[in-house]
Amino acid sequence: MENKQKMSKKMKLVIWGGIAAAVAIVFIAVATYISSKNYDKTWIGNTHGNVANRSIVASDGENFYFADDAIYVVDAQNYCQQLAPVEATDLVVHDGYLYYVNYTDNQHIYRTNLKTRESEPVSELSGGYINIVGDTLYYASLYGTSYSGIYKVDLSKELDPANPEQITVDWASNLLYYGGRLYFVNQADTGRLYSMKVDGSDRAVSAGRATSAFLFYEGNLYYANVYGVYRCKPDGSNLTQLSDIRSSTLNIADGYIYHCFYADTNSTYDQSLYRMKLDGSKEEKLTSDSGSYITCLDGFIYFRNVYKGQDIYRINAENTIFENVLKLYGAN
Repeated sequence: MENKQKMSKKMKLVIWGGIAAAVAIVFIAVATYISSKNYDKTWIGNTHGNVANRSIVASDGENFYFADDAIYVVDAQNYCQQLAPVEATDLVVHDGYLYYVNYTDNQHIYRTNLKTRESEPVSELSGGYINIVGDTLYYASLYGTSYSGIYKVDLSKELDPANPEQITVDWASNLLYYGGRLYFVNQADTGRLYSMKVDGSDRAVSAGRATSAFLFYEGNLYYANVYGVYRCKPDGSNLTQLSDIRSSTLNIADGYIYHCFYADTNSTYDQSLYRMKLDGSKEEKLTSDSGSYITCLDGFIYFRNVYKGQDIYRINAENTIFENVLKLYGAN
């Protein structure tokens, strides 16, 4: 009898222990799910992936903009016209303006009023990777120059293009704002990914070496280098290699990673444009053409076709459309 009571107690303990373990597992799963959805969704004028690729397309919800030898606007009726007669990249829409890097004027930062079509300089220090957070514009200057660093412009005040505020003197490229911090590739430290607060304090190394591209997507950091494509947390933890294909650019849209290595046409490395799922599975070649400036908008993947005169091409998400955007809109 005594043995039966002991067994009964043991059984109860096992049962309650199992219940407690099950509850803990469910709690952890729910907490993980909530945490995964609790990522920074701050709008920076374009998607993180497009800003990371020095966006050549943008939208204000009504009109479509793309940049080549000039900046063009396409309305809802597919009527295309020139918005500004300048070669540009880094298209970012904010508060009725289109911001961009003006290659016609030494890569200075400009903006064009989308109603009046009037253009004006924002910063006279050359740079790129425009991020607009609230009313503050951040960008990275050309590294290797006497004014290397990261700068900011307060858009709520009268513009003073000659005097943007310098945050850091780092040789920075690939600038992105995320989670209250500025992330950038430090070209003076073997291409490591750094981050810091928006005032330049609390600098830290986040991930990788020889980082050629990175972006944030649903709470994770994705980056590429000569060894392939990786995923980790913004602090560099939980690192996973997703692809071993050498990559220099990547973007993410609708649960797919698009990546490519591009160089001169004589390179012996595979320069095809690939797509894979977020976990690295189902990797497939979309085109043998090499793509740079990979940007995604409204179900299309846009890129400069390295093998076809750097013209802007696009592929739809189903990979059934492959077309020259410049010819499509009569901008060629």
